[in-house]
Amino acid sequence: MLKALICCGKNEIRGKKNCNHVLVYLVMNKQPLSNKLTVLLQALTPQERKRFKKWLLSPFHNEQTCLVELYNLLAANLNKGGAVTLSAHKLWNKIYAGKPYNDVRFRKLCSDLVQQVEAFLAYQEYAAQPHQLGINLLQTLAQRKLKPLYNQFLSHTQEQQNRINAPNAEYFYEQYRLELMRHELKQGTGREDNRQIFHAALEHLDHYYLAEKLKHYCNLLNYQLVLHTPQIPEPQFMDTLLAYLHTQPENRLPPIIAVYLRITGTLTQPDDPTHYQHLKNLLAQYAPSFLHREAWTMYGYAQNYCIRQINAGNAVYLDELFQLYQDALQQQLLFTNGQLSPWHYKNIVVVALRLKAYQWAAGFIEAYKNSLPPKFAANAYTYNKAKLFFHQGQYGKVIELLREVTYDDVFYELDSKAMLLKTYYETDETDALLSLLLSFRIFLRRKKGISEHHRTNYLNLVRFTEKLLAHQPGNAHKLLQQLHKTKNVADANWLKEKLIAKK
Repeated sequence: MLKALICCGKNEIRGKKNCNHVLVYLVMNKQPLSNKLTVLLQALTPQERKRFKKWLLSPFHNEQTCLVELYNLLAANLNKGGAVTLSAHKLWNKIYAGKPYNDVRFRKLCSDLVQQVEAFLAYQEYAAQPHQLGINLLQTLAQRKLKPLYNQFLSHTQEQQNRINAPNAEYFYEQYRLELMRHELKQGTGREDNRQIFHAALEHLDHYYLAEKLKHYCNLLNYQLVLHTPQIPEPQFMDTLLAYLHTQPENRLPPIIAVYLRITGTLTQPDDPTHYQHLKNLLAQYAPSFLHREAWTMYGYAQNYCIRQINAGNAVYLDELFQLYQDALQQQLLFTNGQLSPWHYKNIVVVALRLKAYQWAAGFIEAYKNSLPPKFAANAYTYNKAKLFFHQGQYGKVIELLREVTYDDVFYELDSKAMLLKTYYETDETDALLSLLLSFRIFLRRKKGISEHHRTNYLNLVRFTEKLLAHQPGNAHKLLQQLHKTKNVADANWLKEKLIAKK
């Protein structure tokens, strides 16, 4: 069964209780430091570390030379695991040679460095948004009553805003702020002009609110579908807003609102294919103009709709899903920092193979193997190459590739074992299959990091494969009925195919 692409996850950093800004847990023996400070430093890229050092060296940001020394020591001593091998005492002695160790002072020094890293990261995020910088400068000019400079910079900022073909929600909020500032400075020549400026500000605010409301409403609906959560009350005003938006001609709505309105339709009215068709047309027209993350989120919703339709038995949507993937590839939406996620890599291959587009899949596997993150590249390439061989019936090559592979990702490992299981069955390698079934069951029961949903899926695969092996003539129909009644079975279609062949 294909899986929905939009999911929710979180990265968790565990620290000492009540640590707030006293973030360094001092180790007085030979144990390495492991704390929020080292986690933050480890997260910096080599380029960011150079920039952060310049930040610390600037007296505008930092006047404590000892912070520079502490940072240099930590950056040089930070190992690949994110730990510092130098103890607190050794760090102190290198910074304050000859002075007795002061626990409170050292903690304060580390806390100050944490605040500097946090300020640096926040500034980087702020500086990456030139429109936000421009609007804040305009606000400062307005507050200081520097009207000539304000007018000059306003024209420049407005020109930049006008170049945006398919603005996101933040665009409307920025326009709202610009119009408010114009109104406050009485930019119009008379009351009527000022009234129009104020009216425009409110219209931009409405567009911002509607875009954000629809976006988060779609996210809420997706949670309910993916997590199978109970129905919850509708967000306030949602019915009224949707009723209003459906009275508006689609070509009169801002593109971002039109897109999320159609996404809402795919989530609330899945049996009406017109929402998906309109969504696909809107994406083809506007997605290249949206920010990368926004466009990929929109494509994710369209893909999820196709996956739900496929899982419901509407095989025609497999071609739709394949086309969406190809469009996203062409627009570079699947890439983050130039790298292709191993999960996108795998999902694309799965879809292509289900369509029997073997030549295309083979070309894709080779063309994009070097775009995978180095940590996952070898395993992802091996697995997907084996997947292609399995679908082509080249079972000997599958066994050769998968038998000795050790996977870093547990879900790739699960799918690899399942593929090896099916390969042993297809090649009548009964002894190898029985051994794998036993070890696979033990792995599923003992392995940490597997959700109960996935554990159940694969345990059911093991169970039905054992029944398939022990199958008695005339018993296939009964097993098919059991399979049909059992929810959450990995590779259920393969099992069904084998049982039908036994009838």
